[in-house]
Amino acid sequence: MGRNKRIAYLDVIKGLLITLVVIGHLPYFDYDSRTLTLIYSFHMHAFLIIGGILSHVNEDTKFSTIIIKRIKGTLVPYFIFYTISLLIIPTPSIQQKLNALIVVFRGIGDPVNAINLPLWFLTFYFVAMTTFEIIECLAYRIKVMIYGPRKYYEIRDNEKYYFVAFITFFISAILMFISFLYARYYKMPRIPFNVEIAWFCLGFIFFGKILGRYIPLAFSEIKKSATLLALVIILVLLLLVVLIVSWYNLSMYNGRIDLNARDYKNAFLMYVNAITGFFIFAIMSFPISKIPLIKSLFATFGENSLYILAYHVPSVFFTNTLLIPRLPAVVGMTLSHNSIISILLQTSLGIVFSLILALIHKSINLVAQSFHNDSKNDSKK
Repeated sequence: MGRNKRIAYLDVIKGLLITLVVIGHLPYFDYDSRTLTLIYSFHMHAFLIIGGILSHVNEDTKFSTIIIKRIKGTLVPYFIFYTISLLIIPTPSIQQKLNALIVVFRGIGDPVNAINLPLWFLTFYFVAMTTFEIIECLAYRIKVMIYGPRKYYEIRDNEKYYFVAFITFFISAILMFISFLYARYYKMPRIPFNVEIAWFCLGFIFFGKILGRYIPLAFSEIKKSATLLALVIILVLLLLVVLIVSWYNLSMYNGRIDLNARDYKNAFLMYVNAITGFFIFAIMSFPISKIPLIKSLFATFGENSLYILAYHVPSVFFTNTLLIPRLPAVVGMTLSHNSIISILLQTSLGIVFSLILALIHKSINLVAQSFHNDSKNDSKK
């Protein structure tokens, strides 16, 4: 099935976000710098919102289907990427390699022992999305228990979903509250696979789910009237200015957010600011998605965001340890310091390197699939 305009638009947003992820991991910024404070205020949260938009659970969805889908789509790549990282990134000792291996199976982002720290997001994303979709699936089961099977009641689709949404939000809110207390007040040890962080962020997925359900309906109504469409465009442009000012000031006020470190600062402001940042990039991505060349570029980044997440750190590592020391001294000094040129070069190298590996991955998958299909055909003969 071809990619429709809505999905292409989301790919552009993901492409912009993953570019910010790469920039945020470059060795040029202080931990609490203004640049990182702004980027970290919303970039990872936004991927959860998009995950909610793309989540499709209904009355017929099985729990096993959800779990298998998420394992194949997130956990399997996590272990593959970490295995490759352990092989290609050198370590000073066998002990460090063993420590990194322990981190892999714990599934947490250990800043001391992790070989490829950004991969913590995959286990976090797996737990968050799987938990949310199981909760929503459970909400549908509760609805059936109360109203009976679909054929036995007459209720409009939106009214039917209000009940499901309420149950989903109620259960998610309980988990969010427990997780917040666990991380903030009790400072308990990290739970494997970042469970306490994932559960605290369920609200972003719920928000994305509501957006994905009702925004397309609103757009379809707006497009019916040229006057209404023009009015909405003006209001959105005015809203964009307000959002940018609010996002910047909230980011500076609340400070650097670090989900992996369970450093949420004011949790309510974190939620508000992350959603504000998402809206800014969603609005800014719309005109970008109308320019074919730029749209194609960032949509490609978005489609391959998993690979860019996995391989941009090794790229930055090899750029700084192998490439820059071999360049002329003047050029090397320029690239070793924070500048527009060095940021653009390192970001580009991180993304290009990741896309090359993505192409290799996909080629291997195609070959493996071809052998699998041939084996199946031979067995049928």
